[in-house]
Amino acid sequence: MAIVSLKIGEKFYKFSCADGQENYMRSLAENLDTRAAQLIKSVGFMQEGQLLAMMCLILAEEKNKLERTTNAAVIDESAKELAKRIQNIAAKISVTAKGLNDLVTNPKKNDENIVLR
Repeated sequence: MAIVSLKIGEKFYKFSCADGQENYMRSLAENLDTRAAQLIKSVGFMQEGQLLAMMCLILAEEKNKLERTTNAAVIDESAKELAKRIQNIAAKISVTAKGLNDLVTNPKKNDENIVLR
């Protein structure tokens, strides 16, 4: 396990992480630190607990938007796939209906084409 010191909201915190994950953790912390700085700039000073709560709310909102967008895309793809399947079934039904119609309208002609197996 590695120990990494990360700055978030002008404060340093020590975290343990898997060996080799230090740079990834630093990248995540830099992103959070930038967001915290923007939040403090727009709202003003906040106590550490308030800042943490606001950051959690912002991240929860982003997660919610991402989930809705992702779900909408999945539903859209599923609907397209379903439409293709329906079109294929409709084409098969049309061919079958034409064949049945030919059997009904020209029964003698079709008797010649019947192959017994």
